[in-house]
Parts: sequence; structure tokens; C-alpha cells
Amino acid sequence: MNMVRLQLIYPEELVKEPVLCMVCKNFDVVLNIRTAKVTQDTGILTVEMDGEAEEIEKAIKFIEERGISVQPIEGQIFME
Repeated sequence: MNMVRLQLIYPEELVKEPVLCMVCKNFDVVLNIRTAKVTQDTGILTVEMDGEAEEIEKAIKFIEERGISVQPIEGQIFME
């Protein structure tokens, strides 16, 4: 299993969308929300995502395709 720490930045129009729920249902990954600051205008979340590297990559691509900015934390995406 691999673990990645990410910062997700939601634009205003996506703040109320259940994107992380869809990620858990569609991909074999486990999400852990570490911090969250959500307002009506934006959402900034720090999450940990555990799973196989291929599933993590697919999940990140899915999130980005929805219009959410995904930024790795600590300089590396995948850690063993």
C-alpha cells in the first residue's frame, strides 16, 4: 500500500459536491481528512489517501477532472 498527502482546493461551484464520497465509491482507496476549512466560497482540505499506486493515480485524476486543484504535500506524492 502507498500513502499520499494532498491539499485539495475546491472552487466555489464545487464546495457542495460530494467528490470525496464518489472517490471512495469508485476507487479502491481509503481517504482520511486531516484538516478542512470550508466556506461558501471555497474549500481547502488536507487529506491522506491510502491504496495501490494505480488506484491513487486514477483517484487523483478523477478529482482533478472535476475541477478541484490537487497539490502534493511534502514534495513527494507516493511514499512506501
